[in-house]
Amino acid sequence: MKKSHRLIRLISNIKSEPYLTVEQLVKIHRISRAQFYKDKAALAELGFEFSWDRRRRRFVISRVAYCPVENLTLSERWALLMAARQLSASGDYSLSFEVLNAARKLAAGLSDPIRETAVSLFNDLVLREGYGCRKEVMNKISMAIFEKRRIILTYKKPLDSQPEREELDPYHLFFQDRSLYVEGYACLRRDVRMFRLNRIRDIAFTPIRFSIPDDYDFGKRYRNAFSVFGGTTTQRVVVRFTAHIRPYIEETLWHHSQVVTIENGGFIRFEVQVAEPREVLWWAFRWGAGAEILEPAWLREKAKCEVEKMAGMYGRGSGSG
Repeated sequence: MKKSHRLIRLISNIKSEPYLTVEQLVKIHRISRAQFYKDKAALAELGFEFSWDRRRRRFVISRVAYCPVENLTLSERWALLMAARQLSASGDYSLSFEVLNAARKLAAGLSDPIRETAVSLFNDLVLREGYGCRKEVMNKISMAIFEKRRIILTYKKPLDSQPEREELDPYHLFFQDRSLYVEGYACLRRDVRMFRLNRIRDIAFTPIRFSIPDDYDFGKRYRNAFSVFGGTTTQRVVVRFTAHIRPYIEETLWHHSQVVTIENGGFIRFEVQVAEPREVLWWAFRWGAGAEILEPAWLREKAKCEVEKMAGMYGRGSGSG
């Protein structure tokens, strides 16, 4: 079971984080380089082959075997559909999105009249409740990406009073931080942007076809993301953690760029290069007083302001205005 779990996680790493090096993968899985290449060979025998592209400095997948689904009982298919709903809460980009596609195939593969019920169940429990979007939105986005067709979005952010309109050339549909997103070229903003599917109120197709620029690389853009927000430029963020938080930081690879330095008194200095520094701040807050933002100065000041607001809120006492 331990080896099986490691192989599954290795597939997930190669698919969602192709820029991780062999050294980083060895550290993540706590195995030797020799074991890594044994696992790579084992996956090749199972039909999943990948190799390191020196020019692009990333792993590329060369083969994924197709496995037809046979002899699954109705209750087994039903259980897998429910598992897709549960996995949507895990926040795992690659596995959740793969399960989403697999669940759709399982539902569509049932015979009538069960198929209609299963598809409806999938749309309600998996798409709407699990991923927070309507099937019509996801289907239209998928079609637009496949046809390379420009679309017009009616998009409403949580704090906006009215929805906004955006023309989008959709490049990529992906799952991150428990939500589905589409990224592409936003024509009115003249920049590559991402949009959360559950905030899309309506989609209209246009007759305009587009081509994805040669310099667009989804994997490279999101290599710089600490959580959701990707980009081509990065900024250095430094966080100091206390000794009692240190083990939790050291046992996980939080970002491929991280550098952890031990300081006097058992403190550690955690440094990353990320596209959106505020995501590191939001993550650091989970550790309470065990984390201190050191750099950049503007992010430290933002952290200070948030802490002062929290102190004022809790200082008023429970239930006070």
